[in-house]
Amino acid sequence: MKPDHATYREWLNLEADGRLPRNERARLEDHLATCSNCRSELDELRELDGLLLQASMPVRAGFRDDILGALPVTGWEARGPRTWGFPAAMVILLGVIATAVIGSSAGGEHAGLGAISAIFGMFQATVLAGSGLLGASWKGFGLVFQEMLSSPMSLGMFGVFVLCLNILLVSMIRRKRATHAEARSSRRS
Repeated sequence: MKPDHATYREWLNLEADGRLPRNERARLEDHLATCSNCRSELDELRELDGLLLQASMPVRAGFRDDILGALPVTGWEARGPRTWGFPAAMVILLGVIATAVIGSSAGGEHAGLGAISAIFGMFQATVLAGSGLLGASWKGFGLVFQEMLSSPMSLGMFGVFVLCLNILLVSMIRRKRATHAEARSSRRS
């Protein structure tokens, strides 16, 4: 299956960064032999990378730690290691119970290890499926936006949609302010 032109353009960015896999690099080189637009785009990307390297500034030691230390701690980062103790204990307890239940029903002497392996496999499959779904979703969103912005008609419709949303939000804000003003004036009377 031959990749489409959008795929080759994605590969150009990876090639410029030096992260394109070897098998895809060969296919990209074949495409570059026939496509002058992609060759010039790759040259521009490499030139841009060179300019960025020339413009880079050295960062003093400890800069990252100073910046992260100055940021306010919010959300889950504020929780200390002790707050993770209960969830970790529950995971271990459930793992032990699952091992005992599956191990006693299997009857083998290594059934407990098999149960732990099965639980780990299920967790690993869940993580892989979630990351694959997330990657596919973002790729799908990118394709939708690319298609939406490709024609003047769809771009105009998107602009009208955004304008209508803004008008709706402004009218809701004004209505809320008017309601608050009326409530204040009725309290004063």
